[in-house]
Amino acid sequence: MGNVRGTREGPNRTRRVKRPCALTHRNPDVTLPAAMPRTPSRFRPRETARHRFLPRSKPLRWLVYGAAALLLASATGALLFYRAVERGLPAIEQLANYQPSTASQVFAADGTRIGEFYFEKRYLVPLDKIPEMVRQAFIAAEDADFYRHGGVDAGGMIRAFYHNVVAGEVVQGGSTITQQVVKALLLNPERSYERKIKEILLALRIERQLSKDQILYLYLNQIYLGSGAYGVAAAAGHYFDKDIKDLSLAEAAVLAGLPQAPSRYSPIRHPERARRRQLYVLERMEGEGFITREQKRVAIAEGIRLNASRSRSYLRAPHYVEHVRRFLEGRYGGRAPYQLGLEIYTPLDLGMQDAAEEALRDGLRALDRRRGYRGPHRHLDGETIRKFLDDQARTLDPADLAPGKTVEAVVMGANRARATLFVGSTAAILPAEGMAWSKSFTPQKLRVGDVIRVRIESKGKDGVLQGTLDQEPEVEGALLALDTATGSVRAMVGGSTFHQSQFNRAVQALRQPGSAFKPFVYAAALDHEYTPASIVLDAPVVYQDWNKVWKPENYDEKWHGPTTLRDALTFSRNVVTVKVAADIGLPYLTSYLPRFGFARPFAQHLSIALGSVEVTLLELVRAYDVFATQGKLFDPIFVSRIADRSGRVLEERDPSFQQVLSPETSYLMTSLMEDVIRRGTGRRALALGRPAAGKTGTTNEHMDAWFVGYTPDLVAGVWVGFDEKRILGKKETGGRAAVPIWLDFMQKALAKTPVSDFPIPPGVVFVNIDKQTGLRAAPDEGEILLECFRRGNEPQEVAKRATLTADDFFRNDF
Repeated sequence: MGNVRGTREGPNRTRRVKRPCALTHRNPDVTLPAAMPRTPSRFRPRETARHRFLPRSKPLRWLVYGAAALLLASATGALLFYRAVERGLPAIEQLANYQPSTASQVFAADGTRIGEFYFEKRYLVPLDKIPEMVRQAFIAAEDADFYRHGGVDAGGMIRAFYHNVVAGEVVQGGSTITQQVVKALLLNPERSYERKIKEILLALRIERQLSKDQILYLYLNQIYLGSGAYGVAAAAGHYFDKDIKDLSLAEAAVLAGLPQAPSRYSPIRHPERARRRQLYVLERMEGEGFITREQKRVAIAEGIRLNASRSRSYLRAPHYVEHVRRFLEGRYGGRAPYQLGLEIYTPLDLGMQDAAEEALRDGLRALDRRRGYRGPHRHLDGETIRKFLDDQARTLDPADLAPGKTVEAVVMGANRARATLFVGSTAAILPAEGMAWSKSFTPQKLRVGDVIRVRIESKGKDGVLQGTLDQEPEVEGALLALDTATGSVRAMVGGSTFHQSQFNRAVQALRQPGSAFKPFVYAAALDHEYTPASIVLDAPVVYQDWNKVWKPENYDEKWHGPTTLRDALTFSRNVVTVKVAADIGLPYLTSYLPRFGFARPFAQHLSIALGSVEVTLLELVRAYDVFATQGKLFDPIFVSRIADRSGRVLEERDPSFQQVLSPETSYLMTSLMEDVIRRGTGRRALALGRPAAGKTGTTNEHMDAWFVGYTPDLVAGVWVGFDEKRILGKKETGGRAAVPIWLDFMQKALAKTPVSDFPIPPGVVFVNIDKQTGLRAAPDEGEILLECFRRGNEPQEVAKRATLTADDFFRNDF
């Protein structure tokens, strides 16, 4: 290509320029006319790549500009949205101090769990305490690449989508374990794109802040696994009644199959679906190299063997556990027992507790039978019989048909010799002798369709049950036992059936103790110059009490003349007790009684000597413990230690007491109450076969029956009565209604305890006395009794005759 040269010598002069010719190759020398002036090069815009590639036409140029602007706006909007979402993300620092709502657990003295309280049933388990097999099962089922990805697994999402399409249902989830932790702990359950973006961002953050093991620990303790169980430990206990360390491979695979849809794959409600999930998890575990083919085969052969436990707070000793719950609410706040994961240790002895529950149940049943049979508690007709039996067959557990169990049965036929019954799909026979206690009620009086309660006695080879007639007692009762040396509550039953009434009659019911209150009056008398040999006249007397004329009477409505203090308590003589109370004075008596732990004030009237005040069984048992422990008033211990979820002890109770009575007075009272059992109103307790002391109590019109007794090791009290004001029945005294329950309990509770006697304090002496006069006995004269006294209070005068009469006492204004 040639060059063009031009000249420039004036405004209209031409210029010769050397540059490539754009017109022709033939004539490189072209003269540009003066009419085409050129801009000096220093004023021309520099030609760049942007200019070279811009479209020449305006519409295309504006289209590119618009696209660029839209792209810029989108990028800006995305940045603003990201920043807005980022500002709304929850802080993940809380995960480093993971403190979820965990169940508080109550333990007996031997470490057995007897109760638990929770909003979410969860037990925190360190990762190293979770078997590797269990961890691998969840990883294989939920996130096989967990230890390889950075929190979000795009490949896993695609793979899950593919498997779900092939299976025709959701068998894999696209979220990683990290994302599931985010959903469970940091975000709400709503489904939206914004929440998904937050989930991904938080998952990435968590992976930078926490280790993989920390994330897996959060996941395995937080995940919901159905039936109210949160975390693998709670699920292992619920579905298999096992500690997590004891799970088999097959059981671990069942749990690992639940996170996708706990209710859909529940092994309790949908065993077929649960089985399919179990097989899938085992297949994945083999595919990931976690288990061998042989291990998978064994697990598949095992199948699903459930031993599901009921989700309930009161596992054993329900009244005791409920009392602990109310104690915790008062101490730590109303929601604390359900969220803090406390470990509460009690001094409860499960052997004694079982004995107490059985003794009370049998005693109330015996009393209820003495009151007579009330008849069938309902009647069914036609199709309702079949429906009732079908429903019963579905719900009854085989264990409910074991000997000793009581069940409802439907009468299907009856004759003079027996009644034919059905319990669900099981036949049963009720012979006439099995109804003997009902007296006038015979099998012939039963109608087809009657629903009765039957106690199963045996099961024949043909599967037919043999039973006896039973009925649910209407009468109520309570039993409470304390360790005499520490004040620890070793057993407590607050009623016949906890599921019908949670009211605890051992600690909440205020009832009149009747004659069971007399020992405190006699203790006051012993500290007011009386001795066990003091003579008081048992004869009619009238008092003006609270502007009313009151004439106390004995239970047997008889008078017994001169009576020693010992005999007055032994045979529960009301008149003597009231006379003693009047003699020592009400101001002295009412100021003396609080030393036994009674917190409520006492009214100034003589009827308190006969137990007209109101007390709880706990208060009464605690007060009797003063006599058993040589004068020490112990604070009752229901909770011995409380630890938080990390094992740090929050509080610990050691035995504490006050010395409220002298050892001498305590022993004298014990000696008096030993006679109550040896030859008095509590003589049924003599069958215990070891040293014991106690006192019966019966209120007016037989509305309450009591017995509180103790050995050197254990003090226990029993109350029997109705919740409402009703008469127990004629002759249903403390000796008949309460003592047998106490005896049954103490025989079992002390079966392995060595026999011991009450220690005698150094300040107590024994002297032979003349029973008729209470003076020191003359040799070979009168009725001699070896009596105990506080040293210095023993009689010095020797009885010269034993012929005092009631007239002698009247003449001396005794």
